[in-house]
Amino acid sequence: MSRAIVLVHDYINALLEILCPEEEVCAQLWQGFLVDRLVQQYRQAISHARFLLGVERNQPATFNHYFNDILQKKRSDRFTSAMEKLAVNCTKNDGTSSKYVPVNQLRNGAENKDNEEQVCEDVLDTFTSYYKVAWKRFVDVVYQQAIWHYLLADPEGPLKVFDTDMVMRLTDEQLEEIAGEDEESKQQRATLSREVESLKAALKVLRS
Repeated sequence: MSRAIVLVHDYINALLEILCPEEEVCAQLWQGFLVDRLVQQYRQAISHARFLLGVERNQPATFNHYFNDILQKKRSDRFTSAMEKLAVNCTKNDGTSSKYVPVNQLRNGAENKDNEEQVCEDVLDTFTSYYKVAWKRFVDVVYQQAIWHYLLADPEGPLKVFDTDMVMRLTDEQLEEIAGEDEESKQQRATLSREVESLKAALKVLRS
Protein backbone atom coordinates (compact mmCIF):
# COMPACT_ATOMS: atom_id res chain seq x y z
CA MET A 1 0.00 0.00 0.00
CA SER A 2 2.81 2.40 0.85
CA ARG A 3 4.50 1.79 -2.49
CA ALA A 4 1.23 2.27 -4.36
CA ILE A 5 0.58 5.53 -2.51
CA VAL A 6 4.07 6.82 -3.31
CA LEU A 7 3.54 6.10 -7.02
CA VAL A 8 0.17 7.87 -7.04
CA HIS A 9 1.52 10.79 -5.01
CA ASP A 10 4.54 11.29 -7.29
CA TYR A 11 2.32 11.07 -10.37
CA ILE A 12 -0.07 13.76 -9.09
CA ASN A 13 2.84 15.99 -8.09
CA ALA A 14 4.51 15.63 -11.51
CA LEU A 15 1.21 16.25 -13.31
CA LEU A 16 0.55 19.38 -11.26
CA GLU A 17 3.97 20.76 -12.15
CA ILE A 18 3.09 20.34 -15.83
CA LEU A 19 -0.34 21.93 -15.44
CA CYS A 20 1.00 24.78 -13.30
CA PRO A 21 4.44 25.74 -14.64
CA GLU A 22 4.58 28.79 -12.35
CA GLU A 23 6.49 27.56 -9.33
CA GLU A 24 4.81 29.76 -6.74
CA VAL A 25 1.29 28.99 -7.97
CA CYS A 26 2.09 25.28 -7.99
CA ALA A 27 3.51 25.40 -4.46
CA GLN A 28 0.54 27.35 -3.09
CA LEU A 29 -1.93 24.98 -4.70
CA TRP A 30 -0.05 21.88 -3.57
CA GLN A 31 0.68 22.85 0.02
CA GLY A 32 -2.42 24.90 0.70
CA PHE A 33 -5.20 22.90 -0.89
CA LEU A 34 -4.19 19.48 -2.19
CA VAL A 35 -1.87 17.78 0.30
CA ASP A 36 -4.37 17.61 3.16
CA ARG A 37 -7.07 16.14 0.93
CA LEU A 38 -4.62 13.66 -0.58
CA VAL A 39 -3.44 12.51 2.84
CA GLN A 40 -7.05 11.94 3.86
CA GLN A 41 -7.61 9.74 0.80
CA TYR A 42 -4.40 7.80 1.45
CA ARG A 43 -5.50 7.14 5.02
CA GLN A 44 -8.82 5.78 3.80
CA ALA A 45 -7.02 3.39 1.44
CA ILE A 46 -4.69 2.16 4.19
CA SER A 47 -7.59 1.85 6.63
CA HIS A 48 -9.48 -0.33 4.17
CA ALA A 49 -6.42 -2.52 3.60
CA ARG A 50 -6.16 -2.99 7.37
CA PHE A 51 -9.85 -3.87 7.48
CA LEU A 52 -9.35 -6.54 4.81
CA LEU A 53 -6.36 -7.90 6.72
CA GLY A 54 -8.38 -8.03 9.94
CA VAL A 55 -11.18 -9.95 8.23
CA GLU A 56 -8.67 -12.40 6.74
CA ARG A 57 -6.98 -13.02 10.07
CA ASN A 58 -10.13 -13.31 12.18
CA GLN A 59 -12.26 -15.36 9.78
CA PRO A 60 -10.19 -17.97 7.91
CA ALA A 61 -12.76 -19.53 5.59
CA THR A 62 -13.10 -20.37 1.93
CA PHE A 63 -15.47 -22.01 -0.53
CA ASN A 64 -12.78 -22.25 -3.19
CA HIS A 65 -12.62 -25.82 -4.54
CA TYR A 66 -8.87 -25.49 -5.00
CA PHE A 67 -8.50 -25.67 -1.23
CA ASN A 68 -9.64 -29.30 -1.19
CA ASP A 69 -7.53 -30.13 -4.26
CA ILE A 70 -4.40 -28.73 -2.61
CA LEU A 71 -5.19 -30.46 0.69
CA GLN A 72 -5.67 -33.84 -0.98
CA LYS A 73 -2.43 -33.41 -2.92
CA LYS A 74 -0.50 -32.59 0.26
CA ARG A 75 -1.87 -35.65 2.02
CA SER A 76 -1.07 -37.77 -1.03
CA ASP A 77 2.49 -36.41 -1.18
CA ARG A 78 2.96 -37.08 2.54
CA PHE A 79 1.69 -40.66 2.18
CA THR A 80 3.83 -41.23 -0.93
CA SER A 81 6.90 -39.96 0.92
CA ALA A 82 6.22 -42.37 3.77
CA MET A 83 5.74 -45.26 1.37
CA GLU A 84 9.01 -44.52 -0.41
CA LYS A 85 10.84 -45.20 2.84
CA LEU A 86 9.26 -48.65 2.97
CA ALA A 87 9.85 -49.48 -0.69
CA VAL A 88 12.23 -52.26 -1.69
CA ASN A 89 14.01 -52.85 -4.97
CA CYS A 90 12.80 -55.73 -7.08
CA THR A 91 14.62 -56.99 -10.15
CA LYS A 92 12.51 -58.21 -13.04
CA ASN A 93 13.32 -61.06 -15.39
CA ASP A 94 14.57 -58.62 -18.02
CA GLY A 95 17.15 -57.27 -15.61
CA THR A 96 15.44 -53.96 -14.87
CA SER A 97 14.63 -52.99 -11.31
CA SER A 98 11.77 -51.07 -9.76
CA LYS A 99 10.68 -50.11 -6.28
CA TYR A 100 7.68 -51.76 -4.66
CA VAL A 101 6.03 -51.55 -1.27
CA PRO A 102 5.16 -54.93 0.20
CA VAL A 103 1.48 -55.25 1.07
CA ASN A 104 2.26 -56.12 4.67
CA GLN A 105 4.13 -52.78 4.98
CA LEU A 106 1.22 -50.61 3.84
CA ARG A 107 -0.58 -51.00 7.15
CA ASN A 108 2.53 -49.94 9.06
CA GLY A 109 2.93 -46.83 6.97
CA ALA A 110 -0.67 -45.82 7.57
CA GLU A 111 -0.99 -46.74 11.26
CA ASN A 112 2.45 -46.12 12.75
CA LYS A 113 1.58 -42.61 14.05
CA ASP A 114 0.59 -41.38 17.48
CA ASN A 115 -2.25 -38.92 18.04
CA GLU A 116 -0.01 -35.88 18.36
CA GLU A 117 1.84 -36.60 15.12
CA GLN A 118 -1.38 -37.22 13.21
CA VAL A 119 -3.02 -34.04 14.51
CA CYS A 120 0.06 -31.94 13.72
CA GLU A 121 0.21 -33.27 10.17
CA ASP A 122 -3.51 -32.63 9.60
CA VAL A 123 -3.31 -29.09 10.98
CA LEU A 124 -0.19 -28.29 8.98
CA ASP A 125 -1.64 -29.62 5.73
CA THR A 126 -4.93 -27.80 6.30
CA PHE A 127 -3.38 -24.43 7.06
CA THR A 128 -0.76 -24.53 4.33
CA SER A 129 -3.46 -25.48 1.82
CA TYR A 130 -5.69 -22.66 3.06
CA TYR A 131 -2.79 -20.19 2.91
CA LYS A 132 -2.18 -20.89 -0.78
CA VAL A 133 -5.82 -20.14 -1.59
CA ALA A 134 -6.16 -17.18 0.80
CA TRP A 135 -2.89 -15.55 -0.28
CA LYS A 136 -3.97 -15.26 -3.91
CA ARG A 137 -7.43 -14.08 -2.91
CA PHE A 138 -6.10 -11.50 -0.46
CA VAL A 139 -3.68 -10.00 -3.00
CA ASP A 140 -6.50 -9.64 -5.54
CA VAL A 141 -8.89 -8.09 -3.01
CA VAL A 142 -6.32 -5.58 -1.74
CA TYR A 143 -5.52 -4.57 -5.30
CA GLN A 144 -9.16 -4.38 -6.42
CA GLN A 145 -10.51 -2.51 -3.41
CA ALA A 146 -7.77 -0.69 -1.49
CA ILE A 147 -5.56 0.24 -4.46
CA TRP A 148 -7.76 0.32 -7.57
CA HIS A 149 -10.90 1.74 -5.96
CA TYR A 150 -9.56 4.05 -3.23
CA LEU A 151 -6.44 5.28 -5.05
CA LEU A 152 -7.38 5.19 -8.75
CA ALA A 153 -11.06 4.81 -9.64
CA ASP A 154 -12.95 6.37 -6.74
CA PRO A 155 -14.76 9.59 -7.85
CA GLU A 156 -13.62 11.07 -4.52
CA GLY A 157 -10.12 9.59 -4.76
CA PRO A 158 -6.69 11.20 -5.11
CA LEU A 159 -6.80 11.41 -8.91
CA LYS A 160 -10.01 13.45 -8.68
CA VAL A 161 -8.83 15.90 -6.04
CA PHE A 162 -7.69 18.55 -8.51
CA ASP A 163 -10.66 18.81 -10.87
CA THR A 164 -12.97 21.50 -12.22
CA ASP A 165 -15.35 21.16 -9.26
CA MET A 166 -12.51 21.85 -6.86
CA VAL A 167 -11.49 24.95 -8.82
CA MET A 168 -15.07 26.23 -9.03
CA ARG A 169 -15.45 25.94 -5.26
CA LEU A 170 -12.48 28.21 -4.58
CA THR A 171 -13.37 31.60 -3.10
CA ASP A 172 -11.91 34.89 -4.27
CA GLU A 173 -9.66 34.92 -1.21
CA GLN A 174 -8.39 31.42 -1.98
CA LEU A 175 -7.75 32.29 -5.62
CA GLU A 176 -5.86 35.36 -4.50
CA GLU A 177 -3.82 33.21 -2.13
CA ILE A 178 -2.97 30.74 -4.89
CA ALA A 179 -2.37 32.94 -7.91
CA GLY A 180 -2.27 36.44 -6.51
CA GLU A 181 0.82 38.62 -6.54
CA ASP A 182 3.08 38.74 -3.54
CA GLU A 183 3.25 41.91 -1.44
CA GLU A 184 6.44 43.17 -3.07
CA SER A 185 4.96 42.86 -6.55
CA LYS A 186 1.81 44.64 -5.44
CA GLN A 187 3.85 47.55 -4.08
CA GLN A 188 5.89 47.75 -7.26
CA ARG A 189 2.72 47.71 -9.36
CA ALA A 190 1.17 50.46 -7.24
CA THR A 191 4.33 52.57 -7.51
CA LEU A 192 4.49 52.13 -11.27
CA SER A 193 0.79 52.95 -11.60
CA ARG A 194 1.31 56.20 -9.69
CA GLU A 195 4.27 57.05 -11.87
CA VAL A 196 2.25 56.39 -15.02
CA GLU A 197 -0.51 58.69 -13.79
CA SER A 198 2.04 61.37 -12.96
CA LEU A 199 3.60 61.10 -16.41
CA LYS A 200 0.18 61.29 -18.05
CA ALA A 201 -0.61 64.41 -16.06
CA ALA A 202 2.74 65.99 -16.96
CA LEU A 203 2.23 65.15 -20.62
CA LYS A 204 -1.21 66.73 -20.53
CA VAL A 205 0.24 69.92 -19.02
CA LEU A 206 2.99 70.06 -21.66
CA ARG A 207 0.48 69.67 -24.49
CA SER A 208 -1.74 72.40 -23.14
